[in-house]
Amino acid sequence: MDKPFKINRGHNGNKVWVVIGMVVLAALFSLGAAALWQNFQQEDQLAPSQPAQPSSSVSEPEPEPVSEPEPEPEPEPALPQIEGAVPESERVKSSYFDDAVFVGDSITTGIPLYQIMDNAEVLAGTGINLSSIYTEAVVKQEDGERITIMDGLKKKQFAKVYLLLGGNEVRDMPKDSFIQRYSSFLDDVRELQPDSIIYVQSITPVTAENNYNMDNNRINEYNEALVELCGEKKVYFVNIAEALKDDKGELPLEASPADGMHFNADYYRKWFEYLKTHTVS
Repeated sequence: MDKPFKINRGHNGNKVWVVIGMVVLAALFSLGAAALWQNFQQEDQLAPSQPAQPSSSVSEPEPEPVSEPEPEPEPEPALPQIEGAVPESERVKSSYFDDAVFVGDSITTGIPLYQIMDNAEVLAGTGINLSSIYTEAVVKQEDGERITIMDGLKKKQFAKVYLLLGGNEVRDMPKDSFIQRYSSFLDDVRELQPDSIIYVQSITPVTAENNYNMDNNRINEYNEALVELCGEKKVYFVNIAEALKDDKGELPLEASPADGMHFNADYYRKWFEYLKTHTVS
């Protein structure tokens, strides 16, 4: 009688687990290999877009050039402070007056009349005083129109301004009132001509006997007050009177035989010769 067939489950079971283990290992190996391959492809695709690595020697950026500060302009030397009248100085040429203007009354109108110092400009009129200089239209323009002297000073800047006023006030106006008006006038001239050298010329002398009943002692007194005013206003007093006086302190009769005040061409030359030797640098 044949023996019954028996299955050896223990031995065959071990084989089954071995097979299963091998399958699992193979699957894991396949998954790992696939992951490595995918990672390699990604790195290969990204490689061209990566920025180039900087070289080991990196040059430092050049510093921007530093501009040298521009030197500050040297200040112009200040005009000298002079007590009293401008003293005698080295003689200047007539060209010194190329950029000058002469402002005044009938005495100043003689400059173009006698063609003395005709390179300078003249703003003057007969009878002009410290009030009418603002109101009377005496300065003729190229178009024939006339304007006031103060309006004339507005039209152009001058390097030097020569003032000669007072002959029409000294006889009748009190000295204090005269100086007060002259002071305001100087302020206005300075405002119109801020960069100019301002010369205040002395009131000119008269002959002993004259048509205007003027007195040289009174003129001297007013001139002394002008010297003090010029010191306060920082302008320059030019004592042209001493170039016109004789040894008696008067205008010689020969200088003004007609009226004792308005002098002839020879004395205009004396006047301007004095101005050439009494200037400030």
